[in-house]
Amino acid sequence: MEVVQKSAEHHFLTNLQKLKNSPHGWAILYFSLSKYINHNEILANSGAINKYLAQKRQDAQDHFLALKDEAGHVPKGTMYLFEDNDIALVAPYNSDESKANLKALYKFMASRFEKGLADFGILEHELYTYQKIVDQKFLSAKRIAAYREMADRHKTTSIPLRRERREHALVQVIEDDRFTASYAAGILNREYDMILSRCGEDAIVQYIENAPDIVFIDIHLPGLSGHDVLKALKTVDPNIFAVMLSVDTVRDNIVKSAEGGANNFLKKPFSKERLLNVVKTSPFIQGSMRRGLSDHTH
Repeated sequence: MEVVQKSAEHHFLTNLQKLKNSPHGWAILYFSLSKYINHNEILANSGAINKYLAQKRQDAQDHFLALKDEAGHVPKGTMYLFEDNDIALVAPYNSDESKANLKALYKFMASRFEKGLADFGILEHELYTYQKIVDQKFLSAKRIAAYREMADRHKTTSIPLRRERREHALVQVIEDDRFTASYAAGILNREYDMILSRCGEDAIVQYIENAPDIVFIDIHLPGLSGHDVLKALKTVDPNIFAVMLSVDTVRDNIVKSAEGGANNFLKKPFSKERLLNVVKTSPFIQGSMRRGLSDHTH
């Protein structure tokens, strides 16, 4: 039995790739403990993020050890504990004995969880499903990294200071659509420094690291939604200047954006003039422009 905790997402990807051409005779036991990590619970007590994550990790470790103890007799199996606390066991399912053992193991482990958290999959029938799960695990690992970044009080409390001390204005665009991202970058790069984030999980880390003067957030992102990202960023930087992006101008989106603390809402597609005008409404951009003028007069 091989046990993998470090870089488990990468090992799982590699293992699935090896089994891709001959998935017959393999099964996966999967336990979705990541569902116990609640975004709103984390933001509600942002001062205790590390404690919250540590407790969830310890709970996952306990289940992982229980699986390890029970699965010790499974030959050629590989156990995974992912960064988001999900657990997987990839094991042979090619004889009456191995099938009986895995079914018994699954029944034992499933009894430890509430309904819907345990899954028994036959790889040759569900290979595509598990390949999609791999992608989700990489994104989930980024989310945990974002939460840990949010827990760094030294970094988050210095956001306004770093923003004020910066010489040039900085714009962040959080957008997974390549065309929109490229279009916005082509406009903004001529006048501003900028950061382009493809997902909300990366965006949180990049925001804390760079303290931008304005951030554009697409509502429909992979992983965390734009509304979730805004809520997280508002937690670490109450003075954030945020503009939500969406092709949808339905009232619910606009109202939810305003209630979440967004300063503006920009419908896609947008013109060059509209984008630049919105950028200039940020008081931080205005302050940066004043500092630039002051520097040139001295």
